[in-house]
Amino acid sequence: MHRTPMAAVLAASALVLAACGGGGEETGAAAGDGGGEALSVVYVPGLTGNPFYSTVGCGGRDRAAELGVDFSVQGSPTFDVAAQTSVVNAIVANAPDALMISVTDATAMAVPLTEAKDAGVDIITIDGDLEDTSIGSANIQSDNLEGGRLAAENLGKLLNGQGEVLAINQTPGNPIGELREQGFAEGLKAFPGITYLGVQYDENATATAASIASGAASSNPNLKGIYTMATNSTEGAITGVREAGRTGDVKVVGYDTSEPIIQALEDGAVDGIVVQYPYREGALGVDAAVALSKDEEVERNQTVPFVFATPENVATPEVQEYLYKVDC
Repeated sequence: MHRTPMAAVLAASALVLAACGGGGEETGAAAGDGGGEALSVVYVPGLTGNPFYSTVGCGGRDRAAELGVDFSVQGSPTFDVAAQTSVVNAIVANAPDALMISVTDATAMAVPLTEAKDAGVDIITIDGDLEDTSIGSANIQSDNLEGGRLAAENLGKLLNGQGEVLAINQTPGNPIGELREQGFAEGLKAFPGITYLGVQYDENATATAASIASGAASSNPNLKGIYTMATNSTEGAITGVREAGRTGDVKVVGYDTSEPIIQALEDGAVDGIVVQYPYREGALGVDAAVALSKDEEVERNQTVPFVFATPENVATPEVQEYLYKVDC
């Protein structure tokens, strides 16, 4: 294993350095085991500025500080394979001990991460595994099938088991989104009075999601529910249902949070959100890196729980603990 601390600044390119929404600082640099160099861990999010990924970074930063680990978050502002590959290559050139990463593509990111592994860097995937599971020593994420089922159960109850529902996802073929949709479709089978209209795709664009939701709510009086599988999809659906004049009539149940989504929950414009636990994922990632550095056994597939946030419970301490933040 390498013991070289991360460089504070990478060569200027399309890279953006951010640590929990801050300026790329590391934590734990003065700590160590008897004066030796601290373990160095870097988290590469899918993109910077996203509440989920930022909260993963917050959890990793705080756990690293507890354990005396050098920790930083370094990523690109765009969700793009080429951009993430450039980030990974630049980081690996500085020889960290471990790389935590939320991959932009389960297949394409195998090439740079295999090179990182061959260079002696431990790979820990966060919120989505690689297709080649031999590359990562651990994968930490919530159970997306179960999350989809949880959304279906709660939307079905909100609709009293009647009506038509539509799903909005990001892109076809995305493994995480497909599992969330599969779990939802399976969960709706418990409500024979609900007709599932299938899934439409917004290409992770809020405006497109708004257009889909507005068009469906305006043209179909039998539409009673919309399930959204990502932050931008949910924010867009809120806007689209409002534009159609059907807020409250068409129930919106989504996945993941942001400040606008939390505000919509508090206002009653969103009826429920499946909330993951990214802070815990970040902490577990650092724990895994430390264990791997000591050649200790690490559980390959680790899961974290959910909460289901509603207008009624969003202010409770239990739900607040799970909510995402752009800044630590």
